[in-house]
Amino acid sequence: MIMKNFTNEASTKIKEIEEIEEIKEIKEIKEIKEIEEIGDPRVTREARATREARVTGEPGEPEVNKETKKSQKSGVINFTRSVRRLAAELPILLILLLLVMFAGPAAAQPHTVEVGMYLIDIAHLDVKESEFFADFYVWYKAPPAASWTPANIEFMNGTVESAAELQLATDTVGRNIWTQRIKGRFRGRFRLQAYPFDSQTLPISIEDSEYQTDKILFQPDSAGSQNFSKWIEPELNVPDWEMAGATCTVDVHQYQTDFGLGDQKTSHYSRLTFKLDLKRLFMPHLIKFILPLIIIAGMAYMVFFINANEFEAQCGICVTALLSAVALHMAQADALPAVGYMLMSDKIFILFYVVIFSALVQTVVNNSYAKRRRFDMAIYLDKLFRVWYVVILVVGNILVFLLS
Repeated sequence: MIMKNFTNEASTKIKEIEEIEEIKEIKEIKEIKEIEEIGDPRVTREARATREARVTGEPGEPEVNKETKKSQKSGVINFTRSVRRLAAELPILLILLLLVMFAGPAAAQPHTVEVGMYLIDIAHLDVKESEFFADFYVWYKAPPAASWTPANIEFMNGTVESAAELQLATDTVGRNIWTQRIKGRFRGRFRLQAYPFDSQTLPISIEDSEYQTDKILFQPDSAGSQNFSKWIEPELNVPDWEMAGATCTVDVHQYQTDFGLGDQKTSHYSRLTFKLDLKRLFMPHLIKFILPLIIIAGMAYMVFFINANEFEAQCGICVTALLSAVALHMAQADALPAVGYMLMSDKIFILFYVVIFSALVQTVVNNSYAKRRRFDMAIYLDKLFRVWYVVILVVGNILVFLLS
């Protein structure tokens, strides 16, 4: 509004100056006409010269009057140009003035807090509940300028069962260092599609519950080794698992809420996650899972070497093998969580179900041939299934392994 009023005033001034110039010119024309009516040739000639010089700019008036007129005209033109230039630059000046008046102080840079861990023990790894027990040391390094303390630290994927008192120290560059020992149960998101040949990750995630990313950013301890496997006790052992390395990641976790503390629709917190990678040992599951299943399948395979007339024996073996496979499958499922997808072990069991059931069907057909005295067909089916039974089991398991 101020800019608009100033521009209008400038335009009004310019019009007033132009009107004054026109009035002066009209007065001079009237004076020339009056002089011509008097009839003095000298005065008439001088007035005409003045008027022509004013209109055309050609010489003809006295030097003093001519210079005076030029100076006046030049002053008017310069003043007009200055007013127009000021009117054009005024919006920019006003914008700069408003930015200076209303701009807040520059946003402060977030402080970086370095976090380190040393994992002492992992125990009670429960795949069904997706939980594990962890015992570890954790330390935080904050710059002297930061007013931050680890009082509001949260472990986002677990519950702390016991925590030692924070120990405060100062390093050589003046940073505050807090050290603490933590024991607790933590949760992971285990993916079991490849069970029992799967690998899992055990995470421990840290956030500050008070300061968002505009105040605090976490990062792994730069003074320690960036080989995060050295953050683990060398003697650490997890039954049925072998360690496959460790990683430490930092990301900004976004919450679709402000937790009732403001008018923001989202909140952003820095999150540091230490991850221990584990790979399931093959030998324990070879003994507990694969070997029993092979023995069960071998029981069913024996019916192809029994005389077709022994139907009760053949049928009993096949049914027993099928029920044993089902019982083994159910026992294994009890140790796993209920998931909405098929595991590799489920696919293997289904393959064994199909093969054992095919042996039962072959037994019934062979008995039918034997009753009709078609011993040649019964013998032929036995020889055929002795080969295809093994081929289907081997090829099927290879495909299941590759496709899972």
